[in-house]
Amino acid sequence: MKRILSVIPENCTGCQICMIRCSYFHNKTHSPAKSRIFVVRRQPTRGRNNYVITPIICIQCGLCMYACPIPEAMKKKGETGAIIVTDKCIGCGECVIACPYGVIFVDTFLQKAIKCDLCEGKPQCVEHCNYEALKYYEPIVAAMLRRYNLAEAIGRKELVQITKNPKSIFGE
Repeated sequence: MKRILSVIPENCTGCQICMIRCSYFHNKTHSPAKSRIFVVRRQPTRGRNNYVITPIICIQCGLCMYACPIPEAMKKKGETGAIIVTDKCIGCGECVIACPYGVIFVDTFLQKAIKCDLCEGKPQCVEHCNYEALKYYEPIVAAMLRRYNLAEAIGRKELVQITKNPKSIFGE
């Protein structure tokens, strides 16, 4: 059965072990810059007193695949459901523009898009997260968690503020 990578944001400490393990699995280097998962930290700024730390992940929505102008440069892997980048990718960056979560980037050395591929069904970020901020759940459980996380975010007054002024997240 396919599983879905999920985040439990309140468990994240910002340690970045997930990023280190991801980069090592894919590139044999301990470099957060080479990671396919991102830990975002935001300190309190003007009028906001909450400190935010959360992993940002690819939810395998497929928007990148549909935006790609090169046939078969991205495809869905049957066993895991992950959208993978193939050798046909030319690094044009259309997928980067299409990604609503900002989790795809073009490696300038490889001239190829880089994104989460779920580590062939065994996500290293999940395997090595000591705080259980990342989980690999069955679809029904993952959907329930997403609804919970969305309700939690909607309950925050800050979400309304950000929606009205997206630049406010940068302290502008």
